[in-house]
Amino acid sequence: MISALRLLSAGALAAFVAFPLFADTLPDPATKSQVPPVTFVQARISTKLNFADFILTGRVHSDKTHKSYPLTLRAKGHVLVYEFTDQPLQLRVNLGGKDGSGVFSLEKRTSSSGTWSTVPTSQYTQPVLDTDITYGDLVLDFINWDDIQPLGTDTIKTLPSYVFDAHPGANDHSQFPTIRFWVSKEYWAFLRIDGLNAKGQTAKRVEVQNVMTIADKYTVFKEMKVSYMAPDKDDIATSTTYIDIDDGKEGSGLTDSK
Repeated sequence: MISALRLLSAGALAAFVAFPLFADTLPDPATKSQVPPVTFVQARISTKLNFADFILTGRVHSDKTHKSYPLTLRAKGHVLVYEFTDQPLQLRVNLGGKDGSGVFSLEKRTSSSGTWSTVPTSQYTQPVLDTDITYGDLVLDFINWDDIQPLGTDTIKTLPSYVFDAHPGANDHSQFPTIRFWVSKEYWAFLRIDGLNAKGQTAKRVEVQNVMTIADKYTVFKEMKVSYMAPDKDDIATSTTYIDIDDGKEGSGLTDSK
């Protein structure tokens, strides 16, 4: 669904700006003419997915299971690598596509010496470990879907934004019929991403709670929430997984082969 953890750099996790968000607001349809062409917005967002070279350390923890997993996150270019340091699981996301194909990809392996294997799309709805994060949440595929419709303009905590609905095609992969997302007019960053059910109600939400600066020049997320929502209630989460970052520095250690 929502490719939550892909937003992680002066590019992408500055591609997700941290501000309080409010439930199920809709823009004024009369403002739809003020929204730039979708292809233009896609191109601007794409520049946010070219990451600086850095490493973050922190943890992932669930409020439902009360389990916590140490995490090392490496970013460079269009590649993100998630290393769950006390689990036999590493995940690699390529948001530029292999060989520049533009088709986003997700791979996994059990250790740093293991071989990467593609995560099949049939597993995209499965949880990563026992969290609210699914494998599909790590792949920012909705931004490339053919059916993206502008809804108009809105304001999220004083930040003007453009609002879009993305609908998966027959060959796209999503557990939701609609992904609604808010993009900052100024920063070309995601302010909010919601997965909607068939009734148009929010069923899942990704939002950044706080940001931090590393090496005095890169703004990255410090706390991110991935929540399943009660669709028939106003802004109520039924379970939430937090990604908390404790530290970061330049130099990911990633190479073309890693």
